Amino acid sequence: MAPKSGLLIAPAFPPDSFWSFKYIMKYIGRKAAFPPLGLLSFASLMPEEEWEFDLIDLNVQSPSEGDLHDKIKNADAVFAGGMNIQRNSLAELLDGPARGTDTPWVLGGPMASTYRDTILNPQTETDHILHDGLDYLVWGEAGLWIEDLNLALRERTQHSGETPHIFIPERVLNEPDGSRKYLLDKDIFKSLENMPVPRWDLINVHNYRAMMLQSTAGCRFRCNFCDIVQFNGGFARAKDKAAIKKELQAIYDTDFRGGVFTVDDNFVSEPAAMEDILEGMIEFQRENNYPFNFFTQASIDLGKESLGYLIPLMKQAGFNAVFLGIENPDPAALKGMNKIQNIKTDPKETVSKLQEQGIEVYAGFIYGTDSDTRQTADLIVDFVKGNGIFSSMTGKLTPMPHTPLYVELKEQGRLIEGSDASNNVDDTLQYRPVMSVEHLQEGFSHILNSLFNRQELYDRARSVLDRVDSHIFREKSIASSKRTAALRSFLTQGLRGRDGRIDSEYFRFIKEAFQWDRRFVRQTRNEEKRLVQFWNSVAASASDAIELDAHSTKQFSQMLDYAHEAQVRYSTDKKLDEIHEFVHSVRDSLAKGFIVLDHAQSVYKSSMDYLSAKRDLFRFPGAHLIKAFELTVMGSHYQIVVNNVLATGDAESLHMSL
Repeated sequence: MAPKSGLLIAPAFPPDSFWSFKYIMKYIGRKAAFPPLGLLSFASLMPEEEWEFDLIDLNVQSPSEGDLHDKIKNADAVFAGGMNIQRNSLAELLDGPARGTDTPWVLGGPMASTYRDTILNPQTETDHILHDGLDYLVWGEAGLWIEDLNLALRERTQHSGETPHIFIPERVLNEPDGSRKYLLDKDIFKSLENMPVPRWDLINVHNYRAMMLQSTAGCRFRCNFCDIVQFNGGFARAKDKAAIKKELQAIYDTDFRGGVFTVDDNFVSEPAAMEDILEGMIEFQRENNYPFNFFTQASIDLGKESLGYLIPLMKQAGFNAVFLGIENPDPAALKGMNKIQNIKTDPKETVSKLQEQGIEVYAGFIYGTDSDTRQTADLIVDFVKGNGIFSSMTGKLTPMPHTPLYVELKEQGRLIEGSDASNNVDDTLQYRPVMSVEHLQEGFSHILNSLFNRQELYDRARSVLDRVDSHIFREKSIASSKRTAALRSFLTQGLRGRDGRIDSEYFRFIKEAFQWDRRFVRQTRNEEKRLVQFWNSVAASASDAIELDAHSTKQFSQMLDYAHEAQVRYSTDKKLDEIHEFVHSVRDSLAKGFIVLDHAQSVYKSSMDYLSAKRDLFRFPGAHLIKAFELTVMGSHYQIVVNNVLATGDAESLHMSL
């Protein structure tokens, strides 16, 4: 019997989203920021002998309505997935190309999990379209429901138009709204062992800015506004090192090189597992000459002393950026969110520790909690400016269904009926704030105006170049997309900049970045000369061991730090355990005031390898210049998004929505 035809559809993201990166695609020669990992993972779980899949990503493709209609009509089932911000795109599909077809539709992902009630019991026109067009909703992870879903699709092969059937655990369905008692249930949140790799063969990976990897699911924290923990679980479930290396190999085999987004809810939710995962990432990178650079999202407590050891490992794995949910500089607001981890750890320290290791910090903030005032907006602006955070997204407080925040506001009668929480930066509100609507909108507009005006973006870009160290754990060559982006940025932002004229501020910034690289080349050469002189002075009279005074101990300690990184990055003939044992042994001897000559020679040689690699980072086109082009392109996206948001949102429209 021939396999059935499954059509996977990824609905489109609106362009005016901070994280869509829609407006940078023309620079980098790609079509979308990220692939639809959920659909690719779902396809890998479905029985291969029963299904063949085709995938349409509406963020990449723009097929005609007629072509879409034919594809939907000819499929045995359509599988869609996504977040609520993709709701309008999904509704347009169901109300357009899908009309008149009898193909059953299945929806999974966060939209199906969090917004199930609005689909099952529709209130708005969009809700009615989803209700009438969908046949099945899949709550949580698809792995729970593969057998049941396939059975249902065998029994009912046509679209019904009735209320969709939802696959959801009885315990979740029967819990009081907002309850989180089930979050530790291992019958619901199962192990990630033996998960198949996503079906990368279903997409052209070169259409995307970055690939994606999930190493864990779930989070140990209970922030009152977070819906993700409700369908991913309240504890971390981690893949093992072998699984991570297998998934990285699968991405590598597609011929993709560049950024990989580790999509975990909280990358450090299970520290012990993360150490093992990071070791697997480091091993893979060393074996393949560092083909990838990683970025992820993590909790603020990554910077506390007990977890700080993970940050150097992240650097060695090739992490370039981390998104932190800082949310609010005000401890009172954090307490109200149950964001306890942000109170116990100083966010500034975490940001600084990451930047010192060469890992840029992206940050998210929430404005509009009950303790917020107009002055809270100033605190957010000051925090972003004062801590060198370029990519900073502030959203209005968004009460999402089934969260404790949602239940609390509902009980207080403060929810706005029929509001659609699909975009937390547009001109709608889903609740009545404690502060006046006028103050909320004024504060929100102040944040956007203050952080995303042209001069401020350049100022923060300079701060990033100043604060974020450049590490040697990066891809060996400059990706073609970065070269393309730099050239197009030079032409469109520089030569044909503001009002079609040469943009002097743009070229001033690029020139500063170039000069920064030259200065770092000189500094690194001077450091090399200094260490050569030091080595010659201590090695000339050495026999089997070198006796150390305080100054010599300090110098060897510095060289050992250099040597450690160089050996991890370049001494691929040595296993990580060998390198760590060597470093530990040398540190012990330094503490005792001596170092054996063989070890000293190895430390010296590797430290010089490190400095040579560091110097190469700043040779034209150097790390600062490359980063400067990236920041200017990213800044152009943020400016367009913010200008469009500010153009459509004002206090009057917000007031009318109430």
